[in-house]
Amino acid sequence: MTSLDTRLFGFLACLWGGLLIYFYHSTRIRDYLDIGFHHFIMVGGIGMLILGTYSLINPKLQSKKNESSKSCDHDHGHHDEKHHSHNHKQCHDHGDQCDHDHEEGHGPFITIFLTLTPLILAMTYTQDKLSNGGMAKKGLYEKPALTSANIPPFSRQDLEKNVPKNEHGEFQLRMISAYYAAGDLEIQDIFEGLPVELEGRIAPEKINNESGDRLRIFRSIITCCAADLQIVGVSLEFPEGAKRPQLEDWVKASGTLTFETVEGDVLPLLKIREVVSAEEPYSEFRRRQ
Repeated sequence: MTSLDTRLFGFLACLWGGLLIYFYHSTRIRDYLDIGFHHFIMVGGIGMLILGTYSLINPKLQSKKNESSKSCDHDHGHHDEKHHSHNHKQCHDHGDQCDHDHEEGHGPFITIFLTLTPLILAMTYTQDKLSNGGMAKKGLYEKPALTSANIPPFSRQDLEKNVPKNEHGEFQLRMISAYYAAGDLEIQDIFEGLPVELEGRIAPEKINNESGDRLRIFRSIITCCAADLQIVGVSLEFPEGAKRPQLEDWVKASGTLTFETVEGDVLPLLKIREVVSAEEPYSEFRRRQ
């Protein structure tokens, strides 16, 4: 590898490090990685910048010894220069039957082009969000799984003690609590008819919505990164004539929490009293405090 090659790949490492730092300082990373792992992106970016800078200022030069030590494919042995019939300082004509090893490859500029082109296109055109079909694959319309029988006892008094209320006296319930309550009969009895406020984003409803008067509110759950993303949602039933939010809006939906059975599955349902716009929090994966 020549010094030019080393400098070009050092430039590429600096570029990758700069992109990692950009993702760390921008808000785009919030859609792909839990906030607890954001600092690893910064550390990785700094490491790439250090590596790239070192390659730029201290490139590895090709050894002149290796260049001058190339030899012919015949035995020179111990012979007199007077009887030697050719000059080794001159290059041999290899023709079409060369048995020397020559470097092959498409070169550093092509490598950088093939690396940067898809990266720039992805950075430019990626919308940083899942489509409705993508969200459906992540559980947007799935039924709540049954919870373990080993959960600790829970009562209405525990709810009153641990869950805050809004100015209308409605419990500001976490979306995941309302969602998984449908999988536990004891919790269902406590939450049935409960006045609650849920915060999340709006998606179309595809379950039990023949009349078209429903939407779905959802939140994303992430443990580490976007690969383990799960989406939980609750159906919203609007009264006749009620104003409805737009798809993708971030809202606070207030009403009465109940449960319905659809094709043998128990699902949560919020009968809407009011829906108001809400500011999207920094990270969708964490509840606003």
